[in-house]
Amino acid sequence: MFGIDGGVLIGAIIIVLICIIFLKGFDKIAGRGPKQIKDGINRSNITKDAEFRISCPYCSEKILPSAKKCPFCKTDLK
Repeated sequence: MFGIDGGVLIGAIIIVLICIIFLKGFDKIAGRGPKQIKDGINRSNITKDAEFRISCPYCSEKILPSAKKCPFCKTDLK
């Protein structure tokens, strides 16, 4: 129909299937299951961490309380 050989078409389909299998395997390695993928990547951890952040005394950006250096203004915190 389009001048594509049947072997080329089958090869392309096999490559696509291999890519899909690889990406699903990557999700398992990364620890993302169906619930995390549906909700977004680790969204539950991001919202929990955001609740416990404090403001940097120098630039007022939200940082973790255990930070020794502000990742935004690079100021040493004591």
